[in-house]
Amino acid sequence: MENISFERSGTLVQRKFREFLLPTILTYISIVTANAVSSAIVGNMLSEVALSAVGLSLPIIYVLNALFLLFAVGGTTCASIAKGRRETESANSIFTLTFVLGIAVMLVLIAMLILFMRPIAGALARGNAELAALTRAYLTPKILVGPVMMLVMGMAYFVRLDGKPRISAYISITANVVNLVLTYTFIKFLGWGIRGAGLATVLGYSSGIFMLLPYLLSKQRTLRFTRLSAGDFALLPRILSFGTPQALMQGLSFLRLLTLNALIISALGAPGIAAMAVCANALMLAGMFITGTNETLLPIVGTLYGEKDSSGIRFTARTGFYFMIAANAAVTAIFLFVPGAVGRMFGIRSSEGIAVARSALRMFALCLPLYGINTMLQSLYQTTGRIKLASLIVFLNGFGFVTLFALIISGWNGNFIWQAFVLAEAATLLVITGAGTRIRKKENAAGILLLHGETEGKALDISIPATIEAAIGLSEQVIKFCLENGVGESASMRMGIAVEEMAVNTALYGHKNAKGVIDVLVRITDEELILRLRDDGIPFDPTLYHPEEESAFAIGGIEVVRRLAKDISYARQIGFNASIITIPKDRV
Repeated sequence: MENISFERSGTLVQRKFREFLLPTILTYISIVTANAVSSAIVGNMLSEVALSAVGLSLPIIYVLNALFLLFAVGGTTCASIAKGRRETESANSIFTLTFVLGIAVMLVLIAMLILFMRPIAGALARGNAELAALTRAYLTPKILVGPVMMLVMGMAYFVRLDGKPRISAYISITANVVNLVLTYTFIKFLGWGIRGAGLATVLGYSSGIFMLLPYLLSKQRTLRFTRLSAGDFALLPRILSFGTPQALMQGLSFLRLLTLNALIISALGAPGIAAMAVCANALMLAGMFITGTNETLLPIVGTLYGEKDSSGIRFTARTGFYFMIAANAAVTAIFLFVPGAVGRMFGIRSSEGIAVARSALRMFALCLPLYGINTMLQSLYQTTGRIKLASLIVFLNGFGFVTLFALIISGWNGNFIWQAFVLAEAATLLVITGAGTRIRKKENAAGILLLHGETEGKALDISIPATIEAAIGLSEQVIKFCLENGVGESASMRMGIAVEEMAVNTALYGHKNAKGVIDVLVRITDEELILRLRDDGIPFDPTLYHPEEESAFAIGGIEVVRRLAKDISYARQIGFNASIITIPKDRV
């Protein structure tokens, strides 16, 4: 017999993390590259003043992003938890509600921005007429991207949740490649200036709809639009609650930029604002790995949280953390050692501008590793229901600490204002560490993730290779576990038979051409035995099996399980087969 440890491993969820990681990072790379290259095109083909206008426009872009994330992240998180709990109708209602209300609210915001665009641009430019005109020319077309982004990029979030990360990446890549091509075309050949850069974003994101159509027309997708009832709107507070930390981050970034831009323009003038734009783009470059990792974790951790799989969450988070730290360290090194080249890449040419940008980037880069840790904790706390703690992280490092330190440092020497970022991240991590210590003492929570232990009955949580030999050994382990925990011999044998037949079926049908892994959880409650199996093989729903199909699968064990079980349920979750079999203790 092969050497089988019969212990829980992280192989299955770690494999899923790796499957989702590259498409998610490519998605974010396309967004960051489009923003960075678009800024570089504006800086190089127009002027440093035009680049400053792009930087001054960021607060409004943050407002649009805040609304987008409020609904997109909140909706995706709620839907992933609902799918983990097997609440299919609720997941579809959340899916529908997210887009209906998200697009409606976005349209209202755009109408208000258009109405007050002139005074808004003037306030952002702090009375500088040239900057105000350029800012208005850039923002007027660009804000129209709001509802398009809600539909196209919001749908990309749900496509990834539905186990299709590559399609999600294709949508984003297409949208942003078209954005860049149009930006260059509108400025270089049509002479539309900074207004063309704003319009290109709207048309670029609109093109993503074409990549979305095959998914919307697919019969295999598990998320579908549904007719909303009055009761479905009761889900809205939950959606908004889970989306609040991400939206708050954007909203606070708006206030932070207003404060920092005012301090920087007073101390360093236009070169300082250009350097701030470079730092913002540098943060987006580092975010390829930080945000890419966090958004990879979101649907996986959300689904595992819905299933109350704390071990799976820890395995997944650990994998994400190691990757994020290694990648982030490499990016930080680039900004520390070649800051001048980064500044020139974004169109800064003057010696004064390069000097300011070089100093700014070197000080700013020191905050990136700590920023990665804080944002990962914020994302994990948000997904696992600790909304207040996640929001506290966002407030402290997104506004509270960074503006406090910036005000203090600018009063001393404005050239060192960039150190406010690293001080803010360090102070945030200290506060969250203290808050976590208090929570662990107060609640039944463990580790830095503050996850609760499994409290409903005794459980056997193991992983096995998807082989017949392992399935036979698994049966023996399950029977032994049940007997040792007070379950009668008859019920123990029934559970042993059920787990063996299901594992054999998974090995023979689901993993014919691949080396698979099956996660198995057996839980003993007062009245029943609960078996959960999860694998990433070929989609197969045992609840749809019919005895006459036996020859097609060469397996008769499913019918045996159906006769033994009180209930069998199945769900396809982020590309996993997840089956739950319930067997009563007192069955004869």
